[in-house]
Amino acid sequence: MTGILTIARKELSIYFTTTIGYVAFGAYTFVMGLLFITSVNRFQQYTELYLAQQKPDLLEQLNFNDAIISPMLSTAGWMFLFFVPFLTMRLFAEEKSNRTFELLMTAPITSLDMVVGKFLGASVLVVCMGVLPAIYPLILHIYGVSTGGGSSVEWAPVFSGSLVIVLLGVMFTAIGLFISALTESQVVAALLTFAWLLILCLLPSFASRLEGDWQTLVEFLGPLAHVARGVRGRLHIADLTYFTTFSVVFLVLTLRVVESHRWR
Repeated sequence: MTGILTIARKELSIYFTTTIGYVAFGAYTFVMGLLFITSVNRFQQYTELYLAQQKPDLLEQLNFNDAIISPMLSTAGWMFLFFVPFLTMRLFAEEKSNRTFELLMTAPITSLDMVVGKFLGASVLVVCMGVLPAIYPLILHIYGVSTGGGSSVEWAPVFSGSLVIVLLGVMFTAIGLFISALTESQVVAALLTFAWLLILCLLPSFASRLEGDWQTLVEFLGPLAHVARGVRGRLHIADLTYFTTFSVVFLVLTLRVVESHRWR
């Protein structure tokens, strides 16, 4: 456990003593804030439009969750597609390119400590980014008023949506860690991670061309359907199992890659 925490602290210190962590967190925060302001302005415009046109039925259907929170959480998941490869590309590839990987292998820590420690260090940053959108529903709850009076924030979709975004980021981190362990080039690691994650996200498009059990399987392997259910507040045990299984599988694969270097 000591070795895991040591590696995790080392990775976190690298993120925040270089520009990597600040650039990623700052850019993510900026985009989410911009999206929130744009969504609020659009919500206000629709509210004024429906009031002017005297359409109470449309005005009644307008709410913070559907108009602001759900699109923002969905966008946060897509943003991980670009940010996670940038954050994970250096985890093992930098060690190999700097020829410090061999020194790390001779340190008094196990391969498991190394893999879990690096995964934990990167995941902490990703989790912080994943829970950031939860601030905006709190702002709406405090300062926003629904068209019917009172706050219209439904917290169940907010909690399940935030949870699924965090799990998605952690799963992407495990995949990025695995790919970083396969190469010495950070650029190659980032590009391969992005390509892998993009293929996963596009699986539903491929599934539409299939039929029967194959279509169901391919749709299940894509993360977007699981994210969509979480954002709508309908998170299932199968969704939690999906993210957990993917994360564990890629951590085990990373461990096997690292162990193979130990015996070379």
